[in-house]
Amino acid sequence: MIGIAGEQVGLAEWQGQIVEALRAEVVEYGGLLNCFDEQQGAILARDPEAVTVADESIQRQLVTTRQRRAYRENLVAGLAGATGFPQDSSLTALKEQFAAPIWPMVQALISEVNRLITRARHRAQQNQMLLARTIEITQEVVAGLRPGTVTRTYSPQGRVKIMASAGGGRLLEKS
Repeated sequence: MIGIAGEQVGLAEWQGQIVEALRAEVVEYGGLLNCFDEQQGAILARDPEAVTVADESIQRQLVTTRQRRAYRENLVAGLAGATGFPQDSSLTALKEQFAAPIWPMVQALISEVNRLITRARHRAQQNQMLLARTIEITQEVVAGLRPGTVTRTYSPQGRVKIMASAGGGRLLEKS
């Protein structure tokens, strides 16, 4: 009985740690979305310093988010190994290792993490498009003010490199 109780406590500890890791991941992805919102606001406000600050916040938040995800993945691999499953098993494959009342919460947290990942990717694409359009508009303005100062070249990979110059120095470069 002691062995069984000890094993149940072990599983309960794994369950609790995984639930907390999923909650922490939700918080971090929410934080990432907030960073993207700040960046979008800065882009729309045409505030280059705020865009730079937001980009730095996004980079820090991405590091934290990746760390949380890696921690949760390590916990899942540990639970899988401790219960005889392959260590690369998904959390869903380990459903039977969770107490029946806990599993719906785990499913909800998994769904929320996946939803936030999708929203973060979408927001990142939106911001990237806004930034690209802002650069295009700036290039058009520079070209209109000083015809012949904007040069476009293409790399062997097909990337566009655009340089705007006034005299000898570059004002804007995008690749």
